[in-house]
Amino acid sequence: MAAKRLSLADSFFLNAESRDAYMHVAMLHRYALPEGAGPEWVGQMVARMKTYPVDQSPFNLRLRTGVGSKVAPAWEPDERIDIDYHLRHAALPHPGGERELGVLISRLHSQPLDKNRPLWECTVIEGLHDGSFALYFKIHHALMDGMSGSRTMSRCLSPDPSNLDMPAFWAMPPLKRASAAVPKAIAESAQALARTSVLSVLGQSFRAWMRMLRAAPESGLIGPYRSPSCSLNAVVSPQRRFATQSLPIDRMKAVAERAGGTLNDIVLAVCATALRRYLLEQGDLPAKPLVSSIPVSLRTREEAGEGNGISLALASLGTHIADPKARFQHIKASMQANKDLLGTMTKPALTLYTNLLMAPFMIGQMTGLAARTKRPMYNTMVSNVPGPMEVLYLNGARLLSAYPVSLIFNGQALNITLLSYDGHLHFGFTACRVALPHVQKIAVYLGEALAEIEQDLGSEGRVTAA
Repeated sequence: MAAKRLSLADSFFLNAESRDAYMHVAMLHRYALPEGAGPEWVGQMVARMKTYPVDQSPFNLRLRTGVGSKVAPAWEPDERIDIDYHLRHAALPHPGGERELGVLISRLHSQPLDKNRPLWECTVIEGLHDGSFALYFKIHHALMDGMSGSRTMSRCLSPDPSNLDMPAFWAMPPLKRASAAVPKAIAESAQALARTSVLSVLGQSFRAWMRMLRAAPESGLIGPYRSPSCSLNAVVSPQRRFATQSLPIDRMKAVAERAGGTLNDIVLAVCATALRRYLLEQGDLPAKPLVSSIPVSLRTREEAGEGNGISLALASLGTHIADPKARFQHIKASMQANKDLLGTMTKPALTLYTNLLMAPFMIGQMTGLAARTKRPMYNTMVSNVPGPMEVLYLNGARLLSAYPVSLIFNGQALNITLLSYDGHLHFGFTACRVALPHVQKIAVYLGEALAEIEQDLGSEGRVTAA
């Protein structure tokens, strides 16, 4: 296999990495042991996983070395992969509770990946107080985005608990898009350009860009670097904190329907309510509303593969509004304005628009200037990753929960990413340990925020805390 050049988006995640901001993402799975499994089951599973060769892309790829590798980075196959390095087996100290698991995940996520090896690691963790075990999978964002990572992990699971022959995820053949990604993208772009012409694509992107920059605050559109500064935008340290929360999708959808909005509107509303409460307690709530960056996938589920394929929306969280109903309507209007704007562009135009939007941010991250700016591009990121809705099993072990563990940029001390699975939205809060040492409070407040919004709308329900 010849060396494979990184795309512009993939190169950004590689070059933006610093000693304080590592550009890897991860997934935390928690499993219940199969019925009748003994204490040796997890160890036997790890031993069985090690028998599978690491010969499938992207898990067998490492960064090419030599002259020009910094200017034009590329992937090349690694023929001598040490599986004992990439697959680890660990155990929690007594009592093996949520705190001990959170501490371990925070520490694992604070460590950089070795650029001399394929950029991924997997740690199987036992010793949890309830008899379950966990699996933490970490991979560099230059290799895979969140949607692809979620789908990759799901492929080694089965809806059939009696299926005991599922291979390790690194032994699965690449997703279909991996081999056809470039030809398909070129074909789509060529078809779009043939219909609309290059000038039309440029015109769509430029008009959308200017519309966003000129938008008045009451329109719901927010241009970059119009966000207020607060503790969420501190210079980050290399150490991370991680917290989780789980909310039932049915409850979220019921509230959304009652309020006349979408599920994504309610997700932003509970995040805004939790952040507002936390910053009020810290005496750090800005007078202007916080702004959230919201990744928008440019792929369908069938197209998920290697690399990155996302656009971006900037939405107001309405944190300056005390009334929950008014705050929700404010968020809903901002999200609708973003949908209207992005909906005016074809896929090639949307890609160009995203590059224009992100260029100053990318330059700031790669040069270190982002840490010095007084006005952040946005305050926090809220990313919703679609996951499997059916119950899945890992060689007979039931998957109980799946939490994303994301990355944070310099000047962006908090990332909130959620994944849907088995009727729940699983929120992962990844934060800078120094800037947000009590991120667990935000996770708790998120659960209470749903109850608050339900009460305000006249409905009732319970929160499932994680």
